[in-house]
Amino acid sequence: MSVIALTSAHASGVTVSSLAMALAGPRPSLLAEADAKGGSIRTGYRMGEWGGEVGLWHLAQADREGALAEAFEAHLRRLDASGSRLWLPGLTDPLQAAALSQTWEPLSLLLQAMDQHAGYDVVIDAGRVVLEPGGVHPSLYPRPLLHRADLVLLVMRNTMTSVAQTLPVARSLQKELAERGTGADALRLLLVQEGDVSGHDIARRLEIPVIGTLPWEEKTARILTHGTTRQVKPSAMRLLKHAREAARAAEVDASTRRLRMQLPPPPVTSPVVAGVVQRLTAPHQEVTISG
Repeated sequence: MSVIALTSAHASGVTVSSLAMALAGPRPSLLAEADAKGGSIRTGYRMGEWGGEVGLWHLAQADREGALAEAFEAHLRRLDASGSRLWLPGLTDPLQAAALSQTWEPLSLLLQAMDQHAGYDVVIDAGRVVLEPGGVHPSLYPRPLLHRADLVLLVMRNTMTSVAQTLPVARSLQKELAERGTGADALRLLLVQEGDVSGHDIARRLEIPVIGTLPWEEKTARILTHGTTRQVKPSAMRLLKHAREAARAAEVDASTRRLRMQLPPPPVTSPVVAGVVQRLTAPHQEVTISG
Protein backbone atom coordinates (compact mmCIF):
# COMPACT_ATOMS: atom_id res chain seq x y z
CA MET A 1 0.00 0.00 0.00
CA SER A 2 1.10 3.62 -0.32
CA VAL A 3 0.32 7.27 0.37
CA ILE A 4 0.79 9.31 -2.81
CA ALA A 5 0.30 13.10 -2.86
CA LEU A 6 -0.26 14.97 -6.13
CA THR A 7 0.42 18.67 -6.55
CA SER A 8 1.47 21.15 -9.23
CA ALA A 9 3.13 24.47 -9.91
CA HIS A 10 0.28 25.70 -12.13
CA ALA A 11 -2.99 24.46 -13.64
CA SER A 12 -1.85 21.04 -14.85
CA GLY A 13 -4.75 18.74 -14.03
CA VAL A 14 -4.01 17.64 -10.46
CA THR A 15 -7.65 16.83 -9.65
CA VAL A 16 -8.25 14.87 -12.85
CA SER A 17 -4.98 12.98 -12.34
CA SER A 18 -5.74 12.25 -8.67
CA LEU A 19 -9.27 11.11 -9.43
CA ALA A 20 -8.09 8.92 -12.31
CA MET A 21 -5.46 7.23 -10.12
CA ALA A 22 -7.93 6.69 -7.27
CA LEU A 23 -10.53 5.18 -9.61
CA ALA A 24 -8.11 3.09 -11.65
CA GLY A 25 -5.56 1.86 -9.10
CA PRO A 26 -5.17 -1.89 -8.66
CA ARG A 27 -6.26 -1.91 -4.98
CA PRO A 28 -8.91 -0.26 -2.82
CA SER A 29 -8.23 3.47 -2.63
CA LEU A 30 -9.03 6.57 -0.63
CA LEU A 31 -8.93 9.96 -2.35
CA ALA A 32 -8.40 12.87 0.05
CA GLU A 33 -9.40 16.13 -1.65
CA ALA A 34 -7.04 18.50 0.20
CA ASP A 35 -6.71 21.45 -2.17
CA ALA A 36 -6.71 24.53 0.10
CA LYS A 37 -8.34 26.56 -2.66
CA GLY A 38 -11.41 24.31 -2.54
CA GLY A 39 -12.50 21.01 -4.02
CA SER A 40 -14.41 20.46 -7.25
CA ILE A 41 -15.32 16.76 -7.18
CA ARG A 42 -18.64 17.21 -5.35
CA THR A 43 -19.98 19.61 -8.01
CA GLY A 44 -18.11 17.99 -10.88
CA TYR A 45 -17.62 14.23 -10.95
CA ARG A 46 -20.31 13.66 -8.27
CA MET A 47 -22.63 16.24 -9.90
CA GLY A 48 -23.82 17.91 -6.68
CA GLU A 49 -24.72 14.69 -4.88
CA TRP A 50 -23.45 16.24 -1.64
CA GLY A 51 -23.04 19.83 -0.57
CA GLY A 52 -21.26 21.63 2.22
CA GLU A 53 -22.71 19.27 4.84
CA VAL A 54 -19.72 16.97 4.27
CA GLY A 55 -16.05 17.62 3.89
CA LEU A 56 -12.75 18.80 5.34
CA TRP A 57 -14.01 21.94 7.05
CA HIS A 58 -16.08 19.84 9.46
CA LEU A 59 -12.95 17.88 10.39
CA ALA A 60 -11.28 21.06 11.64
CA GLN A 61 -14.12 21.66 14.09
CA ALA A 62 -14.11 18.00 15.17
CA ASP A 63 -10.35 18.13 15.72
CA ARG A 64 -10.75 21.03 18.15
CA GLU A 65 -13.33 18.94 20.02
CA GLY A 66 -11.09 15.85 20.13
CA ALA A 67 -13.27 13.88 17.71
CA LEU A 68 -11.25 13.94 14.48
CA ALA A 69 -11.20 10.18 13.88
CA GLU A 70 -14.97 9.85 14.25
CA ALA A 71 -15.58 12.82 11.93
CA PHE A 72 -13.11 11.45 9.40
CA GLU A 73 -15.09 8.22 9.18
CA ALA A 74 -18.45 10.03 9.10
CA HIS A 75 -17.43 12.28 6.21
CA LEU A 76 -16.03 9.60 3.90
CA ARG A 77 -18.14 8.98 0.79
CA ARG A 78 -18.06 6.29 -1.90
CA LEU A 79 -16.53 6.94 -5.29
CA ASP A 80 -17.85 3.66 -6.71
CA ALA A 81 -20.77 1.32 -6.13
CA SER A 82 -18.71 -1.34 -4.36
CA GLY A 83 -17.28 0.98 -1.74
CA SER A 84 -13.71 -0.09 -2.50
CA ARG A 85 -13.02 3.49 -3.67
CA LEU A 86 -13.56 6.09 -0.94
CA TRP A 87 -13.43 9.88 -1.06
CA LEU A 88 -12.92 12.55 1.58
CA PRO A 89 -14.60 15.68 0.11
CA GLY A 90 -12.65 18.92 0.14
CA LEU A 91 -13.38 22.50 1.11
CA THR A 92 -16.22 24.51 -0.37
CA ASP A 93 -14.59 27.91 0.30
CA PRO A 94 -10.87 28.86 0.21
CA LEU A 95 -11.43 30.95 3.35
CA GLN A 96 -11.97 27.69 5.25
CA ALA A 97 -8.35 26.63 4.68
CA ALA A 98 -6.91 28.61 7.58
CA ALA A 99 -9.09 26.63 10.01
CA LEU A 100 -7.26 23.46 9.00
CA SER A 101 -3.75 24.68 9.82
CA GLN A 102 -3.62 22.56 13.00
CA THR A 103 -5.63 19.67 11.54
CA TRP A 104 -3.42 18.71 8.58
CA GLU A 105 -0.90 16.98 10.86
CA PRO A 106 -3.33 14.65 12.72
CA LEU A 107 -5.17 14.05 9.45
CA SER A 108 -1.89 12.87 7.90
CA LEU A 109 -1.64 10.24 10.66
CA LEU A 110 -5.17 9.04 9.90
CA LEU A 111 -4.33 8.73 6.21
CA GLN A 112 -1.22 6.74 7.10
CA ALA A 113 -3.36 4.41 9.21
CA MET A 114 -5.78 3.94 6.30
CA ASP A 115 -2.81 2.97 4.15
CA GLN A 116 -0.77 0.72 6.41
CA HIS A 117 -3.47 -0.74 8.67
CA ALA A 118 -6.77 -0.58 6.75
CA GLY A 119 -5.38 -1.63 3.37
CA TYR A 120 -6.12 1.38 1.16
CA ASP A 121 -3.88 3.11 -1.32
CA VAL A 122 -4.23 6.77 -0.35
CA VAL A 123 -4.22 9.44 -3.06
CA ILE A 124 -4.03 13.07 -1.93
CA ASP A 125 -5.11 15.91 -4.19
CA ALA A 126 -3.02 18.74 -2.69
CA GLY A 127 -3.80 21.27 -5.42
CA ARG A 128 -1.32 23.91 -6.51
CA VAL A 129 1.70 24.63 -4.34
CA VAL A 130 1.46 27.92 -2.44
CA LEU A 131 4.84 29.53 -1.79
CA GLU A 132 5.96 32.33 0.48
CA PRO A 133 9.43 33.86 0.89
CA GLY A 134 11.53 31.01 2.23
CA GLY A 135 9.46 28.06 1.04
CA VAL A 136 6.08 26.35 1.07
CA HIS A 137 3.31 28.27 2.85
CA PRO A 138 2.62 26.75 6.30
CA SER A 139 -1.12 27.44 6.53
CA LEU A 140 -2.46 27.99 3.00
CA TYR A 141 -1.14 24.67 1.73
CA PRO A 142 -1.52 21.16 3.27
CA ARG A 143 2.20 20.57 3.55
CA PRO A 144 2.02 18.09 6.51
CA LEU A 145 0.20 15.69 4.16
CA LEU A 146 3.23 15.79 1.86
CA HIS A 147 5.64 15.27 4.74
CA ARG A 148 4.20 11.83 5.50
CA ALA A 149 3.56 10.80 1.89
CA ASP A 150 5.61 7.96 0.45
CA LEU A 151 5.87 9.84 -2.84
CA VAL A 152 4.94 13.35 -3.97
CA LEU A 153 3.99 13.55 -7.64
CA LEU A 154 4.47 16.94 -9.26
CA VAL A 155 1.95 17.05 -12.11
CA MET A 156 3.02 19.01 -15.19
CA ARG A 157 2.47 19.23 -18.94
CA ASN A 158 5.22 18.11 -21.30
CA THR A 159 5.71 21.64 -22.67
CA MET A 160 8.61 24.06 -22.28
CA THR A 161 6.32 26.56 -20.52
CA SER A 162 5.35 23.95 -17.96
CA VAL A 163 9.01 23.01 -17.44
CA ALA A 164 9.91 26.65 -16.79
CA GLN A 165 7.00 27.18 -14.38
CA THR A 166 7.60 23.91 -12.54
CA LEU A 167 11.36 24.17 -11.95
CA PRO A 168 11.39 26.74 -9.09
CA VAL A 169 8.43 25.04 -7.39
CA ALA A 170 10.18 21.67 -7.67
CA ARG A 171 13.24 23.08 -5.90
CA SER A 172 11.07 24.49 -3.09
CA LEU A 173 9.33 21.14 -2.68
CA GLN A 174 12.64 19.28 -2.59
CA LYS A 175 13.85 21.62 0.16
CA GLU A 176 10.58 21.17 2.08
CA LEU A 177 10.70 17.36 1.83
CA ALA A 178 14.38 17.27 2.77
CA GLU A 179 13.84 19.38 5.89
CA ARG A 180 10.43 18.15 7.08
CA GLY A 181 9.44 15.10 5.03
CA THR A 182 11.02 11.76 4.22
CA GLY A 183 13.64 13.28 1.90
CA ALA A 184 13.94 15.24 -1.34
CA ASP A 185 14.06 11.96 -3.27
CA ALA A 186 10.34 11.44 -2.52
CA LEU A 187 9.56 13.84 -5.39
CA ARG A 188 8.54 12.41 -8.79
CA LEU A 189 7.04 13.85 -11.97
CA LEU A 190 3.69 12.85 -13.47
CA LEU A 191 3.38 14.14 -17.02
CA VAL A 192 0.18 15.14 -18.82
CA GLN A 193 0.87 14.65 -22.50
CA GLU A 194 -0.06 17.92 -24.16
CA GLY A 195 3.20 19.02 -25.77
CA ASP A 196 6.16 17.45 -27.51
CA VAL A 197 8.96 17.62 -24.92
CA SER A 198 10.09 14.09 -24.11
CA GLY A 199 9.87 12.67 -20.61
CA HIS A 200 13.59 11.92 -20.73
CA ASP A 201 14.39 15.55 -21.50
CA ILE A 202 12.09 16.83 -18.74
CA ALA A 203 13.59 14.44 -16.17
CA ARG A 204 17.08 15.58 -17.20
CA ARG A 205 16.21 19.29 -17.00
CA LEU A 206 14.50 19.04 -13.60
CA GLU A 207 16.73 16.23 -12.29
CA ILE A 208 13.63 14.41 -11.02
CA PRO A 209 12.43 10.96 -12.20
CA VAL A 210 9.22 10.64 -14.24
CA ILE A 211 6.82 8.11 -12.67
CA GLY A 212 4.32 8.02 -15.54
CA THR A 213 2.57 9.83 -18.36
CA LEU A 214 -1.17 10.42 -18.74
CA PRO A 215 -2.62 11.02 -22.22
CA TRP A 216 -4.40 14.23 -23.13
CA GLU A 217 -7.88 12.71 -23.42
CA GLU A 218 -10.40 15.53 -23.38
CA LYS A 219 -13.55 13.38 -23.38
CA THR A 220 -12.56 11.38 -20.30
CA ALA A 221 -11.20 14.47 -18.55
CA ARG A 222 -14.57 16.14 -19.02
CA ILE A 223 -16.34 13.18 -17.39
CA LEU A 224 -13.98 13.44 -14.42
CA THR A 225 -14.42 17.20 -14.10
CA HIS A 226 -18.14 17.51 -14.90
CA GLY A 227 -19.60 14.03 -14.37
CA THR A 228 -22.05 12.29 -16.68
CA THR A 229 -25.46 10.66 -16.53
CA ARG A 230 -24.59 8.28 -19.36
CA GLN A 231 -23.36 4.75 -18.87
CA VAL A 232 -19.62 4.67 -19.51
CA LYS A 233 -17.09 1.85 -19.54
CA PRO A 234 -14.07 2.96 -17.48
CA SER A 235 -12.04 0.02 -18.80
CA ALA A 236 -12.32 1.53 -22.28
CA MET A 237 -10.92 4.91 -21.23
CA ARG A 238 -7.28 5.30 -22.23
CA LEU A 239 -6.70 7.87 -19.49
CA LEU A 240 -7.74 5.40 -16.77
CA LYS A 241 -5.59 2.65 -18.27
CA HIS A 242 -2.55 4.93 -18.09
CA ALA A 243 -3.55 6.09 -14.61
CA ARG A 244 -3.62 2.45 -13.48
CA GLU A 245 -0.10 1.98 -14.83
CA ALA A 246 1.06 5.12 -13.03
CA ALA A 247 -0.57 3.92 -9.79
CA ARG A 248 1.19 0.55 -10.06
CA ALA A 249 4.54 2.24 -10.76
CA ALA A 250 4.06 4.58 -7.80
CA GLU A 251 3.23 1.63 -5.50
CA VAL A 252 6.38 -0.26 -6.54
CA ASP A 253 8.50 2.87 -6.16
CA ALA A 254 7.00 3.70 -2.76
CA SER A 255 7.44 0.14 -1.46
CA THR A 256 11.05 0.02 -2.64
CA ARG A 257 11.75 3.35 -1.00
CA ARG A 258 10.18 2.24 2.29
CA LEU A 259 12.33 -0.89 2.35
CA ARG A 260 15.47 1.04 1.49
CA MET A 261 14.81 3.59 4.24
CA GLN A 262 13.65 0.86 6.66
CA LEU A 263 10.53 2.83 7.57
CA PRO A 264 8.38 0.83 10.03
CA PRO A 265 4.58 1.08 9.88
CA PRO A 266 3.42 3.74 12.38
CA PRO A 267 1.55 2.16 15.30
CA VAL A 268 -2.12 2.90 15.93
CA THR A 269 -2.07 4.10 19.52
CA SER A 270 -5.60 5.51 19.81
CA PRO A 271 -8.45 3.02 20.48
CA VAL A 272 -10.77 5.33 18.53
CA VAL A 273 -8.50 5.30 15.48
CA ALA A 274 -8.14 1.53 15.84
CA GLY A 275 -11.92 1.21 15.72
CA VAL A 276 -12.15 3.37 12.60
CA VAL A 277 -9.43 1.32 10.93
CA GLN A 278 -11.16 -1.94 11.82
CA ARG A 279 -14.50 -0.80 10.42
CA LEU A 280 -12.94 0.51 7.20
CA THR A 281 -10.53 -2.34 6.54
CA ALA A 282 -10.62 -2.92 2.79
CA PRO A 283 -12.41 -6.18 1.93
CA HIS A 284 -10.57 -6.70 -1.37
CA GLN A 285 -6.92 -6.36 -2.22
CA GLU A 286 -7.32 -6.29 -6.01
CA VAL A 287 -10.15 -4.53 -7.78
CA THR A 288 -11.13 -3.87 -11.34
CA ILE A 289 -11.19 -0.40 -12.83
CA SER A 290 -14.27 1.32 -11.43
CA GLY A 291 -16.02 4.60 -12.14
